[in-house]
Amino acid sequence: MTQVVQADELTANFGTPDCRQFRRHVFSVLSPIAGDLALRYAKISEQHNYEQANHELEKIHDSLCINDLNLCAGGDELFNAAKKSAKKCTNARERAKTVEEAYQACARIVQHYRIKPPEWKAEKPEPALNRMCCPIWWHRKIQVLRLRTIETISRNIELVTRYRSAYASDYAVNIKRKQKEKNRQYLESTFISNEVGEQFSLQELSDRSVSNPAIRRAELMVRVKGFEMVANHLGHVGEFYTLTTPSRMHASLHSGKTNPRYDGTTPLQAHEYLTHLWALIRAELHRREIRPYGFRVVEPHHDGTPHWHFLFFMPEEHCKTVREVMQYYALLDNGSEPGALKHRFKAEAIDPQKGSAVGYIAKYIAKNIDGHALEQDLYGNDAQTAAERITAWANIWGIRQFQQIGGPSVTVWRQLRKLNHTDDKELESIRKFATASDWAAFMLVMRGPTLPVRQHPIKPLYDHSRTLNPETGEIISVQHNRYKDEAAKRVAGVVFNGKNFDARMHFWMVLTGNSEDVTSRGEARAAPASCHAAAVNLGPVSITVPDTIHHEKSAYESKIIH
Repeated sequence: MTQVVQADELTANFGTPDCRQFRRHVFSVLSPIAGDLALRYAKISEQHNYEQANHELEKIHDSLCINDLNLCAGGDELFNAAKKSAKKCTNARERAKTVEEAYQACARIVQHYRIKPPEWKAEKPEPALNRMCCPIWWHRKIQVLRLRTIETISRNIELVTRYRSAYASDYAVNIKRKQKEKNRQYLESTFISNEVGEQFSLQELSDRSVSNPAIRRAELMVRVKGFEMVANHLGHVGEFYTLTTPSRMHASLHSGKTNPRYDGTTPLQAHEYLTHLWALIRAELHRREIRPYGFRVVEPHHDGTPHWHFLFFMPEEHCKTVREVMQYYALLDNGSEPGALKHRFKAEAIDPQKGSAVGYIAKYIAKNIDGHALEQDLYGNDAQTAAERITAWANIWGIRQFQQIGGPSVTVWRQLRKLNHTDDKELESIRKFATASDWAAFMLVMRGPTLPVRQHPIKPLYDHSRTLNPETGEIISVQHNRYKDEAAKRVAGVVFNGKNFDARMHFWMVLTGNSEDVTSRGEARAAPASCHAAAVNLGPVSITVPDTIHHEKSAYESKIIH
């Protein structure tokens, strides 16, 4: 409660005794951010008056205290609130006479806490009810609501700026840091075993996947380099674009002060605006039969407002048209406001004499992942610290930081890298391009960077997850999730020439805390678990590669690959 006492002392000279009692109550309830609220209160009182400061403080309190739910409460309190809310829904469901009545009653409880109810499915309403009666579902929704609400308030009261805490508030970053450490502890202490007795911790598997920042960054750089190699081979040029939002979506000015034009747009809403803008741009380019390819990177301004960077490759004769189209759509919203023409859309031609395309985008990739090989960000902050704040920002708002535009499916690329040797010569050559991390050659055998997705020769295979029965070792297909809804199918391999190619070589089960296998990892690997006969033959089925892919190979591939 030290923050509460300090906040009370800091604001002691403002307002009446009743005002002070009101402030003490708010500071006590919102104790984790009491210090920041007190500074804001004092600033508003000095610049305007204490009545306005009281009004703003009351508004903040009402945003964070939703009836009996305090979004500033600790983790245990929030989970207890989730259980309490789930219990309310369970009771309402039991009292209802019909399924429709039960859904409406539970939906009202969910909306009472400013949470969107799960969708009603007329043919299967039970999954939606099961979600609203589940503490885990409630806890997840409350966590998202907490962080986004606090971040919105933080941006509104000048806490997220280059001079206070760039990109995201200190409070939210600390929460994400603790959550990340808690997740790591869980992954390190949870083990899984496959049908041949191999055992790994979830952390070991995570470190080998794109969840590892170093691997994620390396893969992105490989793909960027592959795009550039293919562009050079095709005689295409590179362009670097930046697309930003109207000033009304920015909470703070470059100076750190509140933007007088700010209309309350959240970072997620600003990102959705840019997504819609890009959809319009892409549709117009497609109508003109122009298909640029490359990457999009999303990163925040100092106040958390997103902007987009594009690294595109295209025939040189398309550059002028692409620039004109992007600028036209970028200026549709308040295009005549001061600075719009200069800042909304920026274009820069990549000069090979000055550096490669990889060099243009490398710093943006590193800055938004782990700060590798960078000393500081645009505002002079330590690069690794800035990267942590940026990834926290993206996670809070659910924003996808990197997206490939054009080119072959990266999902197919990853699935081919999981496959073992195949006897088919054509397929084996494609697989080798993927396993050799040669994105350029892989792109060419997949018929180039501008081929529409529906025409790709190899597509992802989706299937229900499969797991091992811990008692019998039998492989079980997971048809339904915990809410009795049909389980979503996941990527399991590739589809080629009408045939399925399953890339799953092992099937796994989670080892419980009292499992004997957990006590000795060496013994678990040495002594294979009992397994159903169907799990023994897990080899992939052979497929035939169309001749069209063979004909797409060029002299470039032979030169680069062989």
